[in-house]
Amino acid sequence: MSTPQEQVKGPAIGLQVTAGISILFALVGILLSLGVFGLNFAGNVPGADKGVAAMIMGGSLVLRILGIVISLVIFIGASKMKNLQSWGFAMAAAILALIPCFACCLLGWPIGIWAIVVLVKPEVKAAFQG
Repeated sequence: MSTPQEQVKGPAIGLQVTAGISILFALVGILLSLGVFGLNFAGNVPGADKGVAAMIMGGSLVLRILGIVISLVIFIGASKMKNLQSWGFAMAAAILALIPCFACCLLGWPIGIWAIVVLVKPEVKAAFQG
């Protein structure tokens, strides 16, 4: 049987990669939102209602920024998991990875589940406390 340190390494790295990809997608989304937002205000989109466009783009920016914050929490929690620090923070990161809106859902679901399965093992949980 492998040590708790070895058991958490895979899911922790997976969560870090998932968080990194989510941050990258959010940043690209912000740039695209700002580009479309700028086009609407410049009047280059025929028939565009500037008020509606502003509300949509504003909401999009807020959600993408929230996604970056949540992804940073996942990344930090995964780092703590890898170092066997703060079981609660590591578990929170694994659970947040399951939220499809913020954590690159195609990767977040299986890796988040894997992390939870590893974190609830008695020997792993004990290693966090020791």
